[in-house]
Amino acid sequence: MESDPERIGPALGKIPSGVYIATSMLRGEEIGMLASFVEQAGFAPPMISAAISRGRRLQEAIEDCGLIGINILGEDDSQLMRPFAQSENESPFSALSLEDNEHGLPQISDALGFLACKVVGKVDNEDADHILYAAEVIDGVLNDATRSPMVRIRKNGFQY
Repeated sequence: MESDPERIGPALGKIPSGVYIATSMLRGEEIGMLASFVEQAGFAPPMISAAISRGRRLQEAIEDCGLIGINILGEDDSQLMRPFAQSENESPFSALSLEDNEHGLPQISDALGFLACKVVGKVDNEDADHILYAAEVIDGVLNDATRSPMVRIRKNGFQY
């Protein structure tokens, strides 16, 4: 049975998602991208799922080092997204203040929070446009408990 994107899209888009900057390291280079397909996926151990677009450098970095950082953006953190939307070939991290952590992952100082995660599994359907990673949360910090996370609702579930 084939799905109908015109019928499914408006409903699928109503599944809320947060907005994150997902990070990792690739042979000593900080890699990051805007991400919205991240969800808590377990309590014991604490787990997340994260879907990363196939062919992105972040996918290569995650596969290389086995770690993913999730910088949780607050509702007023749009300025933290800008460096990741630029078209120049400079590192988006050069415009941001980073915190050191024992995992060596890019951790944005001004983000609402940060989770360091160890990849423990993946679903890689060759026909799919994203790879789904399951990751155990091994460290984390909430930088400001008074702020709310950025939440996104899409008009169409087939578009970012």
